[in-house]
Amino acid sequence: MAGKNGCQSLMYRTRTCSLHDADGAELSRFEWEFGDRRRRWSAGCIYLLSLALVGCLFPSALQAGPRDGGISTAAETPSPAAASSAEQLSADDYSRRQQATMQMWRLRETSRQAVQDAARHPDPEVAERASWILRQWRRGSLPETPPELARLLQQNDDPSVLEELLEMGQFSAVVVAVEESAGTAQRTLLHQRLAAALTRRFPVYVRRADQEGGLIDLLRLVDLVADSKEMAVCRIQLMQELGVEFDDDSLLPRAAEDWTELLRQETEVVVLGVLGRLPEASERARAYGNHALLRVCQMLQGDWQSIARETSVAAGLAAPDSAERSRLWCQALVAADRAGDDAIEKMAVDDLVSMPVTAGDVSVDMRWKCLASHGFVDEALAILKQMEDAYDDVKRSRSDSASIVAIAASRTDLAFEMLGYPYEDVDSELMTWIAEAIEEQKQDTLEAKTVGTIPRVAPKLNRLLSLMRCLLSVGREQPAWTIARELSDSDVVVGSQRARDSVLITLLTTNRQEWLARLAVRPGESSLPTETERLLIVSLSEMDAKTWEMMLESLSELMPTVAMDRRVSILFDLCRGEIPVEFEEASRFRTFYESLASPPPSGRRALVRRTVPRRLNLQVASFFSRLGQVEIASEVLATLAAQGDIGATFSMAERELDFGRGESAASGFERIWNMVSATSSSTHSSTAIRYLRQNPVQLNYAVKATVGQWNLARRQGDSQLAEQLERQIRLLLCSPSTELRSVLLEYLGERGERSIALEGYRTLLPMTAFGSAGTTELYDVARHYAAIVRESDPIEAARWFDLAVGGTLETTYFRAVAYISLPVYVRRWLLEGAIENGDAEQVQRHLDRIERLDPLDIDVAERLIPKMREKGMDAIADAAFNRVWASGRAYVADYPFDATKTNNLAWVAAMNKRELEGAAALAEQAVYFEPDSAIYRDTLAEILFLSDRVPEALQIETGCLLDDPGQWHLHEQIEKYSEAMR
Repeated sequence: MAGKNGCQSLMYRTRTCSLHDADGAELSRFEWEFGDRRRRWSAGCIYLLSLALVGCLFPSALQAGPRDGGISTAAETPSPAAASSAEQLSADDYSRRQQATMQMWRLRETSRQAVQDAARHPDPEVAERASWILRQWRRGSLPETPPELARLLQQNDDPSVLEELLEMGQFSAVVVAVEESAGTAQRTLLHQRLAAALTRRFPVYVRRADQEGGLIDLLRLVDLVADSKEMAVCRIQLMQELGVEFDDDSLLPRAAEDWTELLRQETEVVVLGVLGRLPEASERARAYGNHALLRVCQMLQGDWQSIARETSVAAGLAAPDSAERSRLWCQALVAADRAGDDAIEKMAVDDLVSMPVTAGDVSVDMRWKCLASHGFVDEALAILKQMEDAYDDVKRSRSDSASIVAIAASRTDLAFEMLGYPYEDVDSELMTWIAEAIEEQKQDTLEAKTVGTIPRVAPKLNRLLSLMRCLLSVGREQPAWTIARELSDSDVVVGSQRARDSVLITLLTTNRQEWLARLAVRPGESSLPTETERLLIVSLSEMDAKTWEMMLESLSELMPTVAMDRRVSILFDLCRGEIPVEFEEASRFRTFYESLASPPPSGRRALVRRTVPRRLNLQVASFFSRLGQVEIASEVLATLAAQGDIGATFSMAERELDFGRGESAASGFERIWNMVSATSSSTHSSTAIRYLRQNPVQLNYAVKATVGQWNLARRQGDSQLAEQLERQIRLLLCSPSTELRSVLLEYLGERGERSIALEGYRTLLPMTAFGSAGTTELYDVARHYAAIVRESDPIEAARWFDLAVGGTLETTYFRAVAYISLPVYVRRWLLEGAIENGDAEQVQRHLDRIERLDPLDIDVAERLIPKMREKGMDAIADAAFNRVWASGRAYVADYPFDATKTNNLAWVAAMNKRELEGAAALAEQAVYFEPDSAIYRDTLAEILFLSDRVPEALQIETGCLLDDPGQWHLHEQIEKYSEAMR
């Protein structure tokens, strides 16, 4: 033994050896690492050896086990064969020792415990061989590891190397590394990195696993490193997709053993909820004392009465006038309204209204939002007015949300009254109000500087901006423009911000965003301040700062003599899809594009020095597409795709699919996947690979590409490929990233794949209802879901959208107007469902709520009242129409310049075939104020047609068609009128 341990071990430290396997096939030479000296086995030798025994490697079939849901783990008790191999590690014959080492390395499932025992063997060579095997396992290095990857693993012990294994689809190797990390210092870091990688790159991993038969190993990995509710749901869904059985003892992943008790409890409830087992989820939430999760479970079950009862009791016990009491009474009001519990609803409203309003009370926002969204609009407005006065008292900026909500709820008179600017005095007093606001702002700013506080927007200036918004809402554009112009041209400054920027911020929420460009740079000015430029860009879709600056600079090159204010207006119009007179000649677009795409001028002095790099991007393609310049947009996309831009490649592939060019579409979709799944062995640069792996937007294109491939396979009749791609989509919808699920489901809905989209939403909706670790909000998911399901099941759409709107009361993401408009949407859908079901009682209930929210809601009067008559609810329909008609006539009498509402009221009468004489007068009034509007003239023509004045109707409609030939509705109207004259 002494000779063996001394001389022979020295031999394999200093020279290479040739081995033979049991069949006599020669194996490549390898080097043995020993002690502190770094040496390597040849990866080629390892790989060839594994080929002979590949059938024995890592059985991936799942074996039932109560704790881990049937996901197999490495054996803890060594088998007799493993024990025999361990004994061979100390055999006298060198080749037998080598073969035993390889055998134990390869058969980890049965030899793991034997190797661990051997690592503590008194014989140094036996211990070192066993330790070497353990090091390989911890690195994720297995006999079947590809040679190039094996070399990487031997050279680097960093956990990040395991991410490369994932990219290569070596999931079983990563599972081994994770299992062997138990008890090591790197274990926590390793799990965190792998969990993050799985969340970020799940589409790539699951697609590769599906294609290469590694789904079970991927599932094992998720089970081992899951660190969130989302990953636990991912695991359960993967098990469902793969047909792996689980029971109540295996709802959580193995990794949950290391979670906090709170996370385990929350995840159990969420998983049960996602599985549709809501009663059990409620029981567990109650047992754990988690009232927040219990409330979500009750909401999802529609158990509003329990919520109303429990929260009202808790609210009554909370400290008087406390934020907690406000929160609980808001929850009670939400639940009581849906449960139809009038008694609790009244208690909630009374308490919420009676609480004092102070500037520092963060619960005030929730109170008014809750009241307004449940039809208690006047009570909400009273709280808002008190809140704004309180802010004035302590010299803090106010929001003037009261006037915004009042306008949205058709309480127009009240809006002007709360602002302190009587509508009837606008024409005579406006300039005085503007001068007073400017003077107060100057004094307020001076005071703030004197005492060293941050300047605010003073009350009068704030109210004046709100007055501008209100004037626009009632059609008084001229006085509104006067306010905007006078403030923008003044030298008033609020902190570092000009009054002009305050005007632009206010205009962002109005229907006159075209004023932004007119005010951004005034005549005679030669520059565009950074903040003003930012506000312009914010108002535009698919535009960023660099693209705007690049385009503005190109315009300066093309039009060096045109004033700055005009250039800004030209570009702003173009970005909004409107063609200014300077671009009426089609060739101007080509010249502009060539300027954007051209390199910097050389050999001559440029009239305009370039300060922004010229780089085409998707925004440029969208810009030209909106302007009808399809050829230029296509050139931009082709250029970007040739440069490897994934977004452009997808846009082109999608277009080819829509045009029926299958081969080209398939090539583009596959190219996207090749790019996002590129590995270190690909032709892509390391920088490009790193970017693709860290940028989730690129994966969004990839999952959409899978939908395109699926669509194409079905068109081409390739049922086998279509089945495979549908399975991949279902696997993608198991992603732990709720953001990616949302993107994929939204796109499935857009492409008409309604069935699979609805399946996916039934999991994502409860996931987000319980709260997501990502940025996905229930509101966004419910909104897209409702868009898909609304036509077939408006009540289901309303149910989820209602839950989502209720969840926004504690957020600050929504404008004040949302707490009127969003509840109206919910009630419209509920009303539509009640009409379809012939439920007159519910129809009346929803009509009453809509009237409380917005008595001038046009959609109900135009679209749904006629449907009531079709269902035989004539009395309800007549009463509803009469209410809207009376309210509308009163409004138009007070605010005759509001051509939009005047026209809408006339159209309501036309659709209901009621009050046609009065409707004709309203339509003529709208046309008088907006003679260029084809929409308003179309309304007048329809009313004349219904009044048997068909020749006049046809004449007006023909003029509309000349002005707007792209409106298909106008063609249909002319055909209808012409037919009536025959």
